[in-house]
Amino acid sequence: MAHLKQLKSELLSDGKISSNEVARIRRFVEEDGALDFDDVAFLVQLLGEADEVCPEFDELFLPLMRHVLLKDGKIDLDEQAVLVDMLVAGGAIRQSEIKLVRELQIEATETTPGFDKLCDALLAIPAN
Repeated sequence: MAHLKQLKSELLSDGKISSNEVARIRRFVEEDGALDFDDVAFLVQLLGEADEVCPEFDELFLPLMRHVLLKDGKIDLDEQAVLVDMLVAGGAIRQSEIKLVRELQIEATETTPGFDKLCDALLAIPAN
């Protein structure tokens, strides 16, 4: 846990996640060979605490999140909660996040009523 806090502190020292830091993040999430929910939760924390993220972060984060959340084909309450955390991180819902949630809605074989309501609300947001 101390290693994780240290890594987060170093990555967010300037408030930004740069493309150089994305390579380091990639190494971290891939080092144990198994992408999992803890990796997604860590990336959501980074997103929430960063003032700015580069496009390369999304290129790593969004597919990883999709892969992990759809591993069993279902969106459960824990996964729904991490999606909500992602959406409120940074203070604004980004189009890339809306796109991810739409993809999850289409591909999930089972969802919660709360996830379905979340999807309905996001679909009502006009695209920029």
